[in-house]
Amino acid sequence: MIARRLAAVAVVVVTLIIVGRDARADAYLRVIAQDAPVYSGPGASYRSIYDARRGEVFEVVERGTRGYWFRVVLDDGTTGWIFGELVFPFEVGPDDEPGAFTRLGRSIRRAILGPSPLPYAKVEVSFSAGLLDREGLFLLRPAIIVDPYFAVEGFAGLSPRAQTDVFLAGAGWTLRMAPGAAVGPFVHAGVGAAHIRPKADNFVDPEETLMALEAGGGFEITFKKQITLRTDYRHWVLFDENRSEAGHEVTAGLAIFF
Repeated sequence: MIARRLAAVAVVVVTLIIVGRDARADAYLRVIAQDAPVYSGPGASYRSIYDARRGEVFEVVERGTRGYWFRVVLDDGTTGWIFGELVFPFEVGPDDEPGAFTRLGRSIRRAILGPSPLPYAKVEVSFSAGLLDREGLFLLRPAIIVDPYFAVEGFAGLSPRAQTDVFLAGAGWTLRMAPGAAVGPFVHAGVGAAHIRPKADNFVDPEETLMALEAGGGFEITFKKQITLRTDYRHWVLFDENRSEAGHEVTAGLAIFF
């Protein structure tokens, strides 16, 4: 008799746990304020760990015992607390179950992607390597982040070639189309100079300095631990009053935010 009662109690407990997990998995909230900071604890005195934007949706895992606070799951799997006055809680029923491809995409995103550090950063430094007009290219790109959308970006680097070395330097602007997204596209344009220096055994090409114009775009992809991969595709034009030459840049590298 006692064994049957214990078995019945165990079944009830397991059922409640499963239902409780399902209920928590079905509870979400949407950010309705323009900005909503996410804190490490249920209060504004705790450290801010993420700046949520209007329209973002988070899964709720806990309701605070004091005040109107919710503990939510961020894109990188960590959790934080958000004030209830800045969000709209809602539930997702079984009719809204996402399809297999949607679930796969969300699983991949949660497994490898994380929130961008851009909303908290003031400076970005990226190191890129690739090709410019089918020749090697190495660039350092420091940038001052004016706001999440706009940055002033410089560039300095070298394109070593068979007969010459091309030193590049200049500055421009970068416009981010989806600031804070794990995969964020951007466009860029800049102006500078290209100093062309012949190799030691090159007695044909002159040493000269040309103007440089470049424009294009790319993507910043943020992985776990805020590791950010940057890819660039740009069109370059080097010119002076007598001639001009064009080339395409394809580079990739790491970006660090401060």
